[in-house]
Amino acid sequence: MLAPMSNMESAEYAAAQIRAAIINGEFKPGERLIEKQLTDQLNISRHPVREALRLLSREGLVEIRVNRGAIVAELNVDMILEVYGLRSALGKLALKTLLSREGQLTPATLKGLESMASKALKLARQADQAASVANDLDFQQAIVDASGLERCERYFAELTAEVRRFNNLSRIAYTDREGDAINYVLALYEAIKAGDLARAEHIWQAKFDRAVERYLAHVGATSA
Repeated sequence: MLAPMSNMESAEYAAAQIRAAIINGEFKPGERLIEKQLTDQLNISRHPVREALRLLSREGLVEIRVNRGAIVAELNVDMILEVYGLRSALGKLALKTLLSREGQLTPATLKGLESMASKALKLARQADQAASVANDLDFQQAIVDASGLERCERYFAELTAEVRRFNNLSRIAYTDREGDAINYVLALYEAIKAGDLARAEHIWQAKFDRAVERYLAHVGATSA
């Protein structure tokens, strides 16, 4: 017989379930998250749900407002700029650490990055873009993880949840995925392999500038 979950485990479980529902669009931006309904759906007590909402608030997926309680965070231009600005900065810190510390860039790390970079080009030629986008996010996270900077890894992963939500809600169609794979993924891998920090940082920044450009264009089109 399984032991009952502790309050912390219950809160983490609740956060994972609510996070997934927000990312997938089951809970819409601006929608109120009612504790009683969540406790019934998740079959756990109110305290872990409350802690889960606080955790998701720190991640930026939920806003806790006076007299309104918890609501799903709205998507807007400022949020997009903030999320991508943070991801860009965290990635540059990771790249600097990865390429500046002797022994940090291991053969196993390079092999993993090479595999994802090669996969990026193959997936870019498929009609369905979902696997291509997922591989790209995994490639970014693998670079950050390889730095060994624990907070950087954790914060970057939390921001990835925001990006997945942006993708699911906006349904942006990536029209030049092959070009993206060549110019931003394969090129970034080659720069890392060569130990060229300046080149890697330039490609990383260009990649995130391009992402922001796409999202802002989408926001402008939908608000017009």
